[in-house]
Amino acid sequence: MATKNILIQGLFVLLFAICITHSAKTIYDSSNFPQHNHKLIESNYTPRGEEYTLGNLTVYETQNRSARRVLIHIYDILGLSTNIRQVADSIAELHDFRVVIPRIFREEYWNESNFPPANLSEVDIWVEENASWDKVAKYDILNIINTFQTRNNISEFAIFGMCYGGFMSTMAATEIPEIKAAGLVHPSYVTDEYADGVKAPMYLLPTSTDADFLPFYEVLKNKFGDNCGHRRITDMVHGFAGAGGDFTDPLTVQRVEEVVDILGVFFNRNLNNN
Repeated sequence: MATKNILIQGLFVLLFAICITHSAKTIYDSSNFPQHNHKLIESNYTPRGEEYTLGNLTVYETQNRSARRVLIHIYDILGLSTNIRQVADSIAELHDFRVVIPRIFREEYWNESNFPPANLSEVDIWVEENASWDKVAKYDILNIINTFQTRNNISEFAIFGMCYGGFMSTMAATEIPEIKAAGLVHPSYVTDEYADGVKAPMYLLPTSTDADFLPFYEVLKNKFGDNCGHRRITDMVHGFAGAGGDFTDPLTVQRVEEVVDILGVFFNRNLNNN
């Protein structure tokens, strides 16, 4: 009986250690986040940037035009919403980046009345027709990079995206060498097999309703060590930081502000400020 009790106690210790180890993979250190004297995210926000064209592409750029580092922000299927622009403005202001949002969908956005989509296959077809990686998104991202390289002599580029934008960010970190880091916020379409092809550090921010990204993260850690990150935001659901997010809800606001700071610290670590 004593031996049996020892074995049971040992099993509990082992399970506890496994849980601690698993949890350590998902936590993040917030000690180096900026201390804000004001709330970042507002429920009634007026975007501070401006739109202009690069050839056949319209982009939104944040106010910070002196920064020497560019973040490309890819929105979700609901398009260039005020929420999306507010997140971009906040990262630019707090962490010294120029943030550029391409209108990849041009003026074709998913119908907000059908969100969440009743039929996911319809979304797949719509994305393929309007903003696939091979036909549209890749060339728009290269357009932005080439413009800032030639016009402003900027060489520091990273990317982050939400939902559909998370997948585009993954592809950019796989196929575009100029992309030095990528952030994924409640990403869609990103599956484990894509991890092997990624060539830049990534920070993964799935929610309670997104897929398990720990296997993907383990591949990233083998490549980049601690220069990547993962946090599952367990009290939020897919879309909370994008166009469909409720920025009047205090908890959502808190989590969006955390996303702004997590990505800001991550990109500051991966991009040179010169």
